[in-house]
Amino acid sequence: MAKKLICLVAASALWLTAGSGVIGVAVTNGQMQVDRAAVSGNSNLAEGSSVLTSAQATRIQLHNGNRATLAPNSAARVYADRLVLEKGMGMVGSSGYRVQAGGLEVAPAAWQARAQVLVKGGTVQVAALEGPVKVLGAGGIVLARVNAGTAMEVQPDAGAAGTSTVTGTLRQEGGRFLLRDQVTNLDVELRGSQLQSRLGQMVQATGRANASADRESQVIEVASLSHFEPERQEPGGARPTGGAKPSGGSSPGAKSGLSSGAKIGIIAAIGGGAGVGIALGMSGNDNKPVSR
Repeated sequence: MAKKLICLVAASALWLTAGSGVIGVAVTNGQMQVDRAAVSGNSNLAEGSSVLTSAQATRIQLHNGNRATLAPNSAARVYADRLVLEKGMGMVGSSGYRVQAGGLEVAPAAWQARAQVLVKGGTVQVAALEGPVKVLGAGGIVLARVNAGTAMEVQPDAGAAGTSTVTGTLRQEGGRFLLRDQVTNLDVELRGSQLQSRLGQMVQATGRANASADRESQVIEVASLSHFEPERQEPGGARPTGGAKPSGGSSPGAKSGLSSGAKIGIIAAIGGGAGVGIALGMSGNDNKPVSR
């Protein structure tokens, strides 16, 4: 009888939690605000709850298994399928969980990949801590693929909407003209005239971009195509004048480009320097934020 009573109480507690619209909890070692109310320690989260951190990071643990971390002095709204980052920095480590920031969407592109996102002025910085990360723009078109251990800075709406500029060696596969863009790491398909005569050459192409059939890259209707001379490094590490300039926080020799209206630059590390940021331990039961 006692066992039946315990099971009944436990089932009732779960039913009450589900019925209350609670989707998870926020946990911190210090202070935070949840839905504009000051909280210490932990707090339940509903769909669309606002979280504002103070001097300590906050862990987001959702009942569907998705997890995230908000850095100190950051703000976000929490949903079951996404984290809407409004200020500061956040990190997600579930392939089904996304970060929306500055009109962009950032999502891990592989199981156990971890994406770290920083809102900085009019730009969004994206780092792939483990595994690849995708950056998507309006209409779900993929703007860039960030490989593990690297970071990019994206300035949304920095160019003509829907227009991309890509640079790489033109090749042909299965009757399609393809190139791997040097900046975005996307294997894009080019369509237009004069492509056959450029096979095997390093080219720069600009044109209208649409999502590829598999929604993992872009198809560009080429409006202009030109030979591209790779930028050479001068003796002593000096950069010659001209060519692509690195965006803010970029390392020497970094590149920048335009992907479907967003200016994208390769940067050394998120936040502009090594060791900046947070990471969330995703192995086993360890989900404490650790410094990087």
